[in-house]
Parts: sequence; structure tokens; C-alpha cells
Amino acid sequence: MNPHNPSTRVPPLSANIGQACYHCFKGKNEGTLQRCSGCFRVSYCGPACQKANWSSHKGICKAFKALEAKHGADVIIPFIAAEPNLVTDEEHLNKTVNMVAQIEMNVLLRELGRELTVIERNMVGWQPRCLACGRSDFVARVEGAKKQKPALLPSAHPCPRCAISFCCSDAHWDAVRAVHGEVPCQDGWDGLTQCGMNLLYAADVKQALSMAEEGGAVSWAPERTVPEWTSLRGINWYDSFMQEMKKMVAGYGAPDSVLKPMLRGATEGLSMPMTILWALELLHTDLDWTKKDTLNIHVLGAAQIEAMTHGTMFEEILHRLPHVKHLKLTLCGPELNFVGGANSQSLVMDTCPECSRKKRKRTHIIEKYTYHQFISRSGDSFVKPDLAVAFNSGCSQENVLSWKETLVALTKHKVPTVFTAYNREEAMAEAKLLEAAGAVLHPELGPIKNPWASLMPKMEPNKVTGFYAVNGWLAGGFK
Repeated sequence: MNPHNPSTRVPPLSANIGQACYHCFKGKNEGTLQRCSGCFRVSYCGPACQKANWSSHKGICKAFKALEAKHGADVIIPFIAAEPNLVTDEEHLNKTVNMVAQIEMNVLLRELGRELTVIERNMVGWQPRCLACGRSDFVARVEGAKKQKPALLPSAHPCPRCAISFCCSDAHWDAVRAVHGEVPCQDGWDGLTQCGMNLLYAADVKQALSMAEEGGAVSWAPERTVPEWTSLRGINWYDSFMQEMKKMVAGYGAPDSVLKPMLRGATEGLSMPMTILWALELLHTDLDWTKKDTLNIHVLGAAQIEAMTHGTMFEEILHRLPHVKHLKLTLCGPELNFVGGANSQSLVMDTCPECSRKKRKRTHIIEKYTYHQFISRSGDSFVKPDLAVAFNSGCSQENVLSWKETLVALTKHKVPTVFTAYNREEAMAEAKLLEAAGAVLHPELGPIKNPWASLMPKMEPNKVTGFYAVNGWLAGGFK
């Protein structure tokens, strides 16, 4: 993927809600935006961008037109059935919105004759919807055409402050204004309202687009090695990393308003080693693990993000454990097939200059198997790791039967383990699976918010409220 070519990049939220050109991503404050006259789902800053984007947009545009023309009645039925409770019941509202989104995606799948891409799913998941009743412009058009309920406005109106949440009428805005702008968001942080979380999200999107222009996302970790291990209890991201980031940009005079989004971006990758260290601290009653010559970590369900995208971030474990000479990271997962070579292989990774001078090393062992297969194949040679970790596994939603086999193997062999999840709902569901497999969960390891979650909030798709984050929750930890 070429980060400099807009046609190969995933359009940000702003482009999916009509606040930016769908091709070049320029905001509406940089010029006039015109909606696509075919699907009304995306906007462009001019004919040049629309023409450049047409080859990739053509198929989904026609599918959206067919959805509206032939299946409009299907998408308004859930709203008719749920109408009395939508404005007063947030959970009911989000379930209705999600139901309609699934109908939309199923129709689009049939029209296209293939699975939807991430970009196409985002067009459904992030379309503007009324914060009070959940209706999108698409639903309002269908209702107007069928005379079920006339569209009150030609398009949903954005919140005047964040411009990310919408309402279809003044009456509905009056109904949700206080909750949106004055009440702390249930799944946000630092007491921010939904409006405040939206603004934080918008700042991160802006930072990500800026980094993309320079060649990629933020991937940073300090190269310093601390003199001794210190507990992670009672400290946070800013305590741990802000001063190091300031040292990195010393001389540039970067203000906190620039550094904070940079740090939030860095936590996407750093969340993995910091979550590992937090789980190790809680699952051990002494400090012997901090002084081991070799520290063995097994990553379950590993994929590209652990092996490639943020693989170097694991060196932070060495930098916080100065007595450890060798970090041995075993990455297990069928999704590692993108790594060339044998199904089992060992790779000695580069380390920072200081670690190299001290002959400290980091080894990544690739195992292209599920974890229970890996244990079975190892036979009597299997050695329990210091920690097994599954990042954002989705084990309650995808490949459930396979994950259940892995959970049984983990509890049978008494492997110290921690699972993370994107949000509370997933964490609760996964905790039940862990307990059903015989795990006794550590009270500080889930289900609970992860103190070392990524600080980059992401809006829940196919809902009008809700945020999630990489490793946002600890689903459960046990040994």
C-alpha cells in the first residue's frame, strides 16, 4: 500500500460523514464538497477527484443505488417496530441501528457478488445517523418516498462543536444535546463527554493523515533503558513516556498540543509491551521474573500487527527489565502465513544500539499454528512461558470453537495468561469463555478497563454512541 496515493488509503471518518473529499481527504473548510449523485454516500471536492475515484467507487455506488431502489422497505421495518423507545433507550437504539446496518451489508454483498472490503463496510458503519433516532439520510429518503415519515431535513445536521455526531431535526437535537455535550461518556476516559471524545478522535485522525503524508503511522518507543524495574501501579502513559517524547523532539519547540496526539499515536504499538508487563507484575507474587536471563512470552492469535506493524515495540520490555538478557517472543497463529518460509522458524531481530552493545537480544519465533496445535506438536518439550497473551482476540465472536480448544489447553497446562478486548461488551463475553474453560480470573486483570490501553479512541461502527480502543479492556488474566 502506498501511503502517498489517496486511492490506496482507507478514507478517514471525516470522508465517510461528508466532512472531507472521499478521494483526497481535504476538509470541507478547504473548498466546496458535492455529493455523489448516484449513491449520495460520499462527497468530492471537484470533478477531478470524483473521476480519479470512479474506478474504485463504481461498483459499490451501483450496489447502494440498488439497495435504495429495491430493498428500502427492508431497512425501515426495524425503525417502525422500535419507534416508541428509540430516543429514550440508548441500548435499544444501537441494536436497531446495528440491525439495519446488517441488512444493508447483506444486500450489498448480494449485489456485489462478493464480501465487502473494509472501505465499503466503513461506508455503512460510519454513515451519519441521528443521535436520537438512529436514522441516516438513506433511511429518511426511503421513508419519504414511501410516505411513512417525511424527511424533516435534506440531510442530518452535525453537532456545531464536534461536527461528528448528527441529528435529523431540531427536536431530536434538543432531546440529546445535554447527554452529548455535558454528561461524561460511559466508554470514554478522563471524564470526557461524547462530544469531547469526538474532538479527541478528530485530532487523532488529523495527526494520522499528517503522518501518512510523511510515510506512515506513529511507531515510536524510547531507546533509553531504565536502571531498575519499577512497578507500573499508579502511573499512566503520560507519567511513563511524555518526558521521553519531549527529549526526542528537544530543539523543535513542539508544544504539548502537538506532543499529546503523537504520544496517543505511539500507544497503539506500545500498548502491547506495556500490557504484557502489567500482566506479568500482577500474576507474579515476587520480582524473580524481572531478573531472569531469558523471558519467554507467547503471543496467541498473532497476525501482521504483532509480527510486522508494531513488532519492534516489544523491545520496550527489554528497556524496562535491565537484567533480562534475552526476550524470546513466540508468535502463534494461522494468520502468520504471510511470513515466508517454514511453518516454524526463529528470527533474531535487530535491537537498539545500547542493547546491541550489551549483547541483549530479541528473538521472534514464528509458529503458523493455533496455540493448542502448537502445544500438541511440542509434546513433552512444551515449556510454559512466563506469560501467554492474546491481543484483541475476538475469541467470543470469531473461530470460537478453535479458541475454546486453546482455552482448555491454557488452563490444563496452567499457563499464565492474559486476554485483551476492544471494548466492554467483548471483554465480558470473553471472560465468560475463560471461566467456562476453568480459569480463575485475577480481579485486576479483567474484565476491567486496561490502564495500558491505546489512547487513540475509535468510534464504534453501526452505532450512534460508543468508542473502543486497541487493547481497551482486559478480558481476563489467570495462571
